[in-house]
Amino acid sequence: MLKKIKKQFFAGLVIFVPLSLTIYFFHLLFLVMSQALLPAFEGWANLPQHYTRPISFVVTILIIWLLGVVASNFIGKRLITWFEGGIHHIPFFRGLYEALQKITEAFFGSKPIYQSAVLVEFPRKGVYAFAFVTNRIPAEVFQSPEPMLCVFVPTVPNPTSGFLLYIRESETIRLHMSIEETAKILVSHGFVPIQQKAIARKAPNV
Repeated sequence: MLKKIKKQFFAGLVIFVPLSLTIYFFHLLFLVMSQALLPAFEGWANLPQHYTRPISFVVTILIIWLLGVVASNFIGKRLITWFEGGIHHIPFFRGLYEALQKITEAFFGSKPIYQSAVLVEFPRKGVYAFAFVTNRIPAEVFQSPEPMLCVFVPTVPNPTSGFLLYIRESETIRLHMSIEETAKILVSHGFVPIQQKAIARKAPNV
């Protein structure tokens, strides 16, 4: 009976943990997005917070969408270029704005931050680790006989931290796997198996 209860409990835990964390992150996103205009709405109308916060959230989403509409036409692009040019003349804010802009573009831009998944021999020969290709560097930069890949080797269980490596393209092993499939293996600590068909031959010299 105890074994059956234990099995049922862990079966429920497998459903509860990802569901509760997903709800938590959606709630966190709601709080962050609604906080931007919340002081303005609280000062504008004497409404309770359970009214002003959803209104602030919806208006913030609309403003973001409108900024995207403006940035998509010629005049809007000129205005944004003019605005960014002004910020670039402010020493401290220039560096901060550029850093935040690059991070935002990496995660939410049309060009994904990770191009593909590969295997690299790390931290020593004979030991393989997953890596995500972020950029391709011409051979001339490193005075190398072949192009180099800039790869990010994530740590487990926190894949947001890791190591940034520059490695010869021929020393990586291409994977027939998407970024999402690779992330599943990392998050599951390898419980999700890597399929034999995912391993391709070493990348050829280009």
